Amino acid sequence: MTTMIATGPPPATRTRLATALATAARTGAAAWAIVALVVVGLTIAEPAGFWAPVNIANVLTMTVVLGLVALGQHVVVLTGGIDLAVGSTATLSALLTAMMIDGYPVRTFPVVLGMLLLGALVGTAHGLIVANTRIPAFVVTLSTFYLIQGVTFMISTTPSGQVTKVLTDLGMRRFGPFPEALAVLIVAIVVIAVLLHRTAFGRHAYAVGGDQAAARSAGVPVRRTLVLAFLIAGTLAAAAGVILAARASVGSPTAGQGLELSAITVVVVGGASLLGGRASLTGTLGGVLLLALVESSFTLLQLPATASDLIRGVVILAAAALFVPRSDRE
Repeated sequence: MTTMIATGPPPATRTRLATALATAARTGAAAWAIVALVVVGLTIAEPAGFWAPVNIANVLTMTVVLGLVALGQHVVVLTGGIDLAVGSTATLSALLTAMMIDGYPVRTFPVVLGMLLLGALVGTAHGLIVANTRIPAFVVTLSTFYLIQGVTFMISTTPSGQVTKVLTDLGMRRFGPFPEALAVLIVAIVVIAVLLHRTAFGRHAYAVGGDQAAARSAGVPVRRTLVLAFLIAGTLAAAAGVILAARASVGSPTAGQGLELSAITVVVVGGASLLGGRASLTGTLGGVLLLALVESSFTLLQLPATASDLIRGVVILAAAALFVPRSDRE
């Protein structure tokens, strides 16, 4: 007689677990669950330091720039695209903001408005190329990533210019643990949430990302939807660049380096599918907070800066291994 030995949970239990994890990833609950675990861990390790107002302020400050860029990336990924140029767009915006204002208060509003327009033009160009050619968004934005970064270095290879007190206050001032710049991110979140969940554009974005051919057959304006998605990403990246200049008080030709990868990371960890058609706004915001917590933990726990990329990679890989594959295999 052969004795059967169970080596794991029954298939029904495994199926329910996989379904629960997939649902958590799709709705964004997974990202927030990981945030909760990180908060608990940091509270145990440094209870006084973690909950100190200055540390909370640092974490929230880190979410502003990444949050703005991630919101734009969220919209583009939802339509089935990707924007690798958001970091270089933010860098160019930061440099030009400081150089063009150069300490003159009267220039502040026109320059900031001009930077938002510049970001919108860059995004529109991306959208038009992607919508009207067969060139993948990855290739289009990878090329402009290098192009915009090259233009930035042609303008200046060293920190230049100076922003005004109004912008410096926006970037540095806080009310208790809440940075003033957080208001900019909150406004952007509300606008994107309304666009995606209360307008025709949002319905079209989901449809285009789910099946572009079917969406076109159903009368969805695919080209216009793609252009608007990239326009939003470019505008938000430029806004992030203005905040970067405000925080540094000068423009740096390297200010936004790495933002594009961080933005993609938080969108994916937040439950989005890089194939399009599925993305969780709450999940993306959870991913932004997760990355900010990981970054702040190095200072809080006095970890060596050389270990930052290693630890960040482990956290991201663990989150993706737990949730993303199961979600995609549904």
